[in-house]
Amino acid sequence: MTALDIRSLVLKNLAGSTREEVEGYIAETIETREEEALPGMGILFEAVWQKSSNSERSSMMDKIMDTINNHE
Repeated sequence: MTALDIRSLVLKNLAGSTREEVEGYIAETIETREEEALPGMGILFEAVWQKSSNSERSSMMDKIMDTINNHE
């Protein structure tokens, strides 16, 4: 399966989900720390990044850099 197929598969699997279901997926992935789910999270981040304005990207980068610099 190519990277493009994986992207399509992840988004297709989540299509039709409610906001609560997607939030639950994200929370569960973070809480359980399942390595297998991390590519899906990356694909969601990529999709959000691509649809974000420069201002939104800047805000995300501020949070990312703050997290990196304050990680213990």
